[in-house]
Amino acid sequence: MPQDPSAALSNLEMLSEATSDEVALLSSLMTLEAVPAGFELSRQGDKGDRFWVVMAGTLEVTMSTGKADRRIAVAAQGAILGELSLLRDAPRSATIRALEDCLLVSGGPDALEALIDIESARQRIQAMASTRLAEDCRPIPVTLRDGQSVLLRPLLPTDRANLTDAIRNLSAESLRRRFFSPTPPSQKLIDYLVDIDFVDHFAWVAIDSATGEGMATARYVRTAVRGQAEIAFTTTDSNQGRGLGTVMLGAIGVAATQAGVDRLVAHVLDDNTAMRAVFAKADGVTSRDEPGVVSVSIESVKAASLLEPEIRTEIADSVRDIVTAASLALVEASD
Repeated sequence: MPQDPSAALSNLEMLSEATSDEVALLSSLMTLEAVPAGFELSRQGDKGDRFWVVMAGTLEVTMSTGKADRRIAVAAQGAILGELSLLRDAPRSATIRALEDCLLVSGGPDALEALIDIESARQRIQAMASTRLAEDCRPIPVTLRDGQSVLLRPLLPTDRANLTDAIRNLSAESLRRRFFSPTPPSQKLIDYLVDIDFVDHFAWVAIDSATGEGMATARYVRTAVRGQAEIAFTTTDSNQGRGLGTVMLGAIGVAATQAGVDRLVAHVLDDNTAMRAVFAKADGVTSRDEPGVVSVSIESVKAASLLEPEIRTEIADSVRDIVTAASLALVEASD
């Protein structure tokens, strides 16, 4: 089998826009290797010093929960595996095993750095790394003012169906307050609300800890203005008026701060007094936007201060790896 991986790398879709010099440099830092079915590339908890790109075959990724191993993914051609350990300089978070004979290209930190320097590859790694970290994020318990326990976690691509159903089931009044129209939004808009990158577009979902039912979402979307993002909230009809708005604003303030967003801006209907009252708790500054709509500007740190310090710290610790992986700041830090 040839040891030069350049031909295999040249056929990867994520390198289709790479220059010949970029592919040549990457090839010089990587190794082509064949592994048999059943071969274990890495084990959960081990120190990670290499990553792999799948050229042919399939591999399974499993995670041990203490009682049993749970399959969390099956990787096929074009997939990148093991990069999180290198990005975070942390132990392997999962075990990787070949399901059949596989052909792989592997490399160490220098190869990952060269891969990230290629724009098309960097975008793919950003998306994969941040999504994987969000999926691994432990839900954060928060108690509402009526004593009910809810769980906060990042919104994930797998939430698409549940989010669609929740929005379709909102009352006309709730739709009007959220989307400025009493009719449900298009599927294209709903897709946009789910397809987030965890740094320029981040969203939390609040879940009933007893039933697993979604209760509310909060998101920010970075704008063209440096250090600024727009925010929006959605709460199901049966859970309005319970203090979720305050919790979600605090949580999105923490995430925004971690992502380098200093100011949050909301556009709210003039008669949405409940949401305006929540923004007032964070010293929001209100100005007239357009007829019937006001704009509220809030400092991210003041939004975050709505939460108790312990909860604030837990959320910050939870989201830090996600947003830094999404911006690849961890690579710069490791340098």
